[in-house]
Amino acid sequence: MQTLAEKFLLPFSICRYHGKEPKIHFENLSKNSTWLTFTRLPYNHDLINFMDDLLEKKKGGILIDGCNERFANYLANYGFKILSMGKEAVLNFHNDHFKKKSLKELIKRGLREKIFEEISYSTEMRERLNNFKAECSHGKEPQLKYLFSGEFESFFRLFVLKDENDKWYGAFMLSNKENNFAQTELILRRRNAPVGVMEALIFSIFNRLKIEEYEFWSLGAVPFTVYDDKLLTMEGMINFIGRRLRFAYNYKGLYYFKNKFSPTWIEYYFCIKPKLTFYVLIKVLIKTNLHKLIINKLPVILPFRIINKGY
Repeated sequence: MQTLAEKFLLPFSICRYHGKEPKIHFENLSKNSTWLTFTRLPYNHDLINFMDDLLEKKKGGILIDGCNERFANYLANYGFKILSMGKEAVLNFHNDHFKKKSLKELIKRGLREKIFEEISYSTEMRERLNNFKAECSHGKEPQLKYLFSGEFESFFRLFVLKDENDKWYGAFMLSNKENNFAQTELILRRRNAPVGVMEALIFSIFNRLKIEEYEFWSLGAVPFTVYDDKLLTMEGMINFIGRRLRFAYNYKGLYYFKNKFSPTWIEYYFCIKPKLTFYVLIKVLIKTNLHKLIINKLPVILPFRIINKGY
């Protein structure tokens, strides 16, 4: 069996689906640069053959995010620059990720009087998921875009933890990198949900996928966790600035949550050709809505900093 490092895993911007032909989407970043996002690849299409054909036809610059090390090295042969952006948390179904006593207690509390259910796709459930987002912890804030899929599609899987009155408390939406490799697209937690709900939901999904003979499940990535880079490089500056923006995007909280499941952490990369310029970087910031999230958080963080500095 291949290890994670040996696999040509799909980057975050591509998932598998039961279609006949690839669905490719590029988001414009500049006059001569585009971002590969929301691309759907049939299960019977080889990733490398698909990429060889795409890159030979594609003109101009291109950004591909969420690449694992082997796929990034493959892209380097096409002249891509490789930037380390963070780490991805992967669960292995041959491991016991729930052996910690504290985690078991959280799961027990989260499952109390709750029902675990997989939600079948329908336009009604798609709308319900969108409405549920507004009821969640960050539902009233600007939402990040293009870094993951936020819309329920027919080939995604949606799992929820709810009560007997059908009130949702947490939701996970998954896609597939391969038949035996699940990828987390969306994580939602209702505001003021009981303690342990999300841990219980991960535990329940894990057991369901294990029965279905999955090998791996990615909980998704955590950016800005690269600390051994050089500040004066573009890679170093992005990670340094990203860590300064923790007040707007709490990457540390996300890391601690995922790390409690003892995942395998693998490096993930942004790959760009010919190179990442500040103009393209600003366009990515705008496209993802991160600038709106920063502006939204400033009225909260500034008074706190002024008080602490004695102004």
